[in-house]
Amino acid sequence: MDFLFGQDLGTITAIFLALCLFGIGYNALISWMSRRGYTEGYLSLLVAFGVMVTLGAVSILSIQAGMLALLMFAASGTPMIAGSIFRHMCDRENSQKALVNEVKDDKAA
Repeated sequence: MDFLFGQDLGTITAIFLALCLFGIGYNALISWMSRRGYTEGYLSLLVAFGVMVTLGAVSILSIQAGMLALLMFAASGTPMIAGSIFRHMCDRENSQKALVNEVKDDKAA
């Protein structure tokens, strides 16, 4: 019986369950990486990877729907990713300047 996008309910359920398992595993990975500081400045890219996995699953159901969703997510996500990277670069630059100023102050004292 066709349910959605010409797919039966079993296929949709299997994809749904696979995505749930992916989400649980990926969350554990991100949590582990975050505790070690590996996600600093890159979290938006890690989120985008998770979205890409979901879009891949949507594409299994309908390549047209997957491609349309990819374009829509790219339109909304690219500025957010660019902004996140830019903010991280500015934060690092400010931290480095503060460190240099602190060293200069210590030498002057």
